[in-house]
Amino acid sequence: MTQKLESSLIKKVLQNPILLQKLTDKVYELMLEDLHKQREIRGSYR
Repeated sequence: MTQKLESSLIKKVLQNPILLQKLTDKVYELMLEDLHKQREIRGSYR
């Protein structure tokens, strides 16, 4: 993805509350998933 395209996409998301909410929801979902995986890995080393 080019920097100009990324910049345009970022502006579009920041100006659209629905897109911004979808993005934040996805980031939250991915962070939770990562946290669960880390806990599983740590649990197997005990």
